[in-house]
Amino acid sequence: MSLFFTLLAGAVVGAGVAILVFPTMAGQLRRRLLSAAMNSRALANERAARLHASDLAIVGWTPTDLVVRQLLGIIAGAVGSAMVASAISDGMTVMLALGIGAAVGFVLPTSMLRTTARSRRRSFVHAFSAYLDLVNVLLAGGAGIETALTAAADAGDGWAFGTLRSCLVRARLSRRTPWHELRVLGARWGIKEVVEVAGSMNLSGEHGARIRASLGARADSMRSRQIAEIESLAQSSTERMGVPVMMLFVGFMVLLGYPALQTVVMNM
Repeated sequence: MSLFFTLLAGAVVGAGVAILVFPTMAGQLRRRLLSAAMNSRALANERAARLHASDLAIVGWTPTDLVVRQLLGIIAGAVGSAMVASAISDGMTVMLALGIGAAVGFVLPTSMLRTTARSRRRSFVHAFSAYLDLVNVLLAGGAGIETALTAAADAGDGWAFGTLRSCLVRARLSRRTPWHELRVLGARWGIKEVVEVAGSMNLSGEHGARIRASLGARADSMRSRQIAEIESLAQSSTERMGVPVMMLFVGFMVLLGYPALQTVVMNM
């Protein structure tokens, strides 16, 4: 640990002496560093927006939020791993731990973003299938397509139905069709089921297709897909539980057999 903090203290003291002795050079260096930081921030935000646009949109983060979390993760991971490694070893081991900690801190926010986005997509698709069932019920009662869409959105609670209500209000204020806004929402959040349903609604509104049958088929397809996904998750969880159960069984057998084995060995 002493070597790591010695190097850190030496770098800080050297930078302070350079600023005091060469103030003009320090000012130029500061301006260049600020310019490089601004350019790096713009590039990082652009990269985050390009690679994680749909995940950021559904979670509600901005590209800056992701970049800041990545920077904080790099700093925290590098410093924490270096301090732990300094207490155990020295030299190259500390540098290796610093690099590994920085890499983990950089990847962790992106992994959290993808996990949260995947969970929110799953929740939205589940609520959207229920929404389509309500729309079908209202259509069977003689309501028009736009009236059915609005009434079904008002019947539910939660963030998914709130998003649907906001989408319909935005369509009404902008004088666009509801399925246009739903298609935009599905494309922005990366939910292909919403895009497909919006296409079916568009076909119905412009060409007079059978909207009830189409929406019913879409709802059944989404529900079947959700059931298959839930069964797959349950099966994978069951398979993951097999290893701990096997380890418990092995430990139990060792616990039972150790006294007998010890008795046999002592008698020999």
